[in-house]
Amino acid sequence: MKKLDFIIIGAQKSATTSLYKYLKPHAKIFMSSAKEAPFFSKDELYYAGWDNFVDEYFEGAPHDLFWGTASPQYMGNHLTPARIHKMMPDVRLIALLRNPIDRSYSHYTMSVRRGNDGRDFDAAVEALLKPEALQGARMTMPVTKPDNTDEDESGHYLVWSEYGRILGEFLKYFPKEQLKVVYMDDLTAEPEEVYRQIINFIGIADNDHIPANIGKVYHKGGTQRIIPERWREALKSNSIFRFVWDRLPENLRIRIRYLYEQKNIKKASTQEGPSQQAKNKLILHFAEDVKQLEKITGNKVPWPEFHSQVLAESKQSQQAANEKYTELKVLQ
Repeated sequence: MKKLDFIIIGAQKSATTSLYKYLKPHAKIFMSSAKEAPFFSKDELYYAGWDNFVDEYFEGAPHDLFWGTASPQYMGNHLTPARIHKMMPDVRLIALLRNPIDRSYSHYTMSVRRGNDGRDFDAAVEALLKPEALQGARMTMPVTKPDNTDEDESGHYLVWSEYGRILGEFLKYFPKEQLKVVYMDDLTAEPEEVYRQIINFIGIADNDHIPANIGKVYHKGGTQRIIPERWREALKSNSIFRFVWDRLPENLRIRIRYLYEQKNIKKASTQEGPSQQAKNKLILHFAEDVKQLEKITGNKVPWPEFHSQVLAESKQSQQAANEKYTELKVLQ
């Protein structure tokens, strides 16, 4: 049975849906029928076997085309590098990366929208920066909620943004030549050029084709929902719905969750974003990991927060905040 030629391994909340949509129309590419097709990270799919997966997601796909999937969960699962290599040692890997602070915040807003996190972002950052929380999240996957409707990822915002560490794990199994790192900033600024680079990396010599949808942004995030959460909770508690949902195949539940997430987003009326205090903490947290990423790519990241001067200012600001906090504690 034919294997994949390339995999978009992540990162989640980093325009992987857009890249999937750009590649799908290419005459020499066959993308999986659903964007969310996490064969290597979903035990139910993995242990059912590759042939079953192909029958579901690549039905009728010609073998002379380049087969690909976009499964951003792969950068969040410590088992996937070994699993992919065992079955497909020659596959090409594409990592689409977003500023780790922005990615973490976007991941948080998705959890809020799903009803999985009631904390403000500062409180979430404070809790997730604890050493035991970081270590635990790096070695575990989100647990499917008891109602079987989605997974609670509220403990994984930060560790899924540690790109240097994650890609370092993939490079224990794959040579650098099989890994293409792309920045979301570049895909947004120069979509046609980045598209050509990716097509060339996949192995397609004729890269003159530019899709009509190039540059279009898909799957914008936010914390606000179109469908009120109380309606969703009422549906989940309905016995008929529960009976039907629990008997659906896992791959169909994945598709339904994905479509629901795409359609149930309302643009916020005010600009959202992390506080400066949270940003400073995250700059310091991700600084060493970003250095590791730069060693892997051989280039500076396009995120100004992690350039030396700004990083030094963040350290000073955080130190001042810590001193102020200590003073207040003493006065109390």
